[in-house]
Amino acid sequence: MKRSPQTRRWEELHEELMRRALRLAKRGLERVSPNPMVGALLVRDGRIIAEGWHRRFGGPHAEVEALRRARDPRGADLYVTLEPCGHHGKTPPCAEAIVRAGIRRVFYGVRDPNPATAGKGPRLLRSHGIPAIEGCLRDECARLNAPFFRWVTTGRPWVILKWAMTLDGKTATAAGESRWITGDEARAHAHRLRRRVDAIVVGTATALEDDPSLLPRPSGGRHPLRVILDARGRLPLGLRLLSKSDRPGEDRRIYVTSRQTPAGRLRLLESRGLSTVRVRLRGGLLDLDAILGELGARGVSQLLVEGGGHLSGSFLAQGLVDEVAAFVAPRLLGGRDSRGALEGPGMRLLSETPWLEAPTVLRVGKDFLIAGRLAGSPQEGR
Repeated sequence: MKRSPQTRRWEELHEELMRRALRLAKRGLERVSPNPMVGALLVRDGRIIAEGWHRRFGGPHAEVEALRRARDPRGADLYVTLEPCGHHGKTPPCAEAIVRAGIRRVFYGVRDPNPATAGKGPRLLRSHGIPAIEGCLRDECARLNAPFFRWVTTGRPWVILKWAMTLDGKTATAAGESRWITGDEARAHAHRLRRRVDAIVVGTATALEDDPSLLPRPSGGRHPLRVILDARGRLPLGLRLLSKSDRPGEDRRIYVTSRQTPAGRLRLLESRGLSTVRVRLRGGLLDLDAILGELGARGVSQLLVEGGGHLSGSFLAQGLVDEVAAFVAPRLLGGRDSRGALEGPGMRLLSETPWLEAPTVLRVGKDFLIAGRLAGSPQEGR
């Protein structure tokens, strides 16, 4: 059946409005996790009368932000990227606020898979005679919050590998020197990644060699959980990551080790403010599956791996990587003994190598960022 010109124009406007809501949602990228990014518009007669987005974790949701900004929302349509919530969490149900505001219709992009609220908001709206229509730009709205969807449906975080390397794929010299392969602009961009996630993990070798802080600078109010892997309890207690911290938010650390580590060492670390967890070994290495389950249970929906070639290579070899951010400096290092970005056994066949899906290439100062999701990573946690 052919659509009338009027129908096509309405559909185009419908999608244009939802795309605006998606752009608003992305403004919460570095502030809302583990909550989803959400954008909302109030529209009357095809014109936007108010906008809102979820600005920070624990803050008002996008719908409430838009309602507060509207002089008179009664009779307007609401466009929102994710279904309005219908449960009491850190904030009251958005669906109740929508009903009280006298909204005419609600268009939402994708359902919320969170079992605590899934379907409750739309049902409440419909019970009050407010149409709640799902599906405008569904795929784009689902993709926006793939990490959140993964976490609420599987209990496991979305895993991002990040590294900085030379044009020939080296992350450090044979002597271990790596500061700094990339320039100031690239490092500032890397700190944006740290602000986006809920936790950052580092392996034993990198902790020993670099003694990193793993803190975003500036913090922007974000203090990701810092995860230190130390299978055999051999990290020196003088490292910054293991030292006592009195700065609010910066003391959130978890030390992951095996049963081989003495209980006395764990008690000492706990006295310095670290949480400690023991997991089993697999092939002589800490069980990454068990670690992801532990982190997911602690509210980590996005995990940034900054652990060096061995740890990154292990995540990749076990099929646990969802996204990659590779900062590339246009310089050459060479050398058989220089460090590579991904170490370990690697792939035996080219046909086995994972590809980035629609990768982006961004100039960052004098360097480049190549980023993207691995082909096959689920968008809705399926």
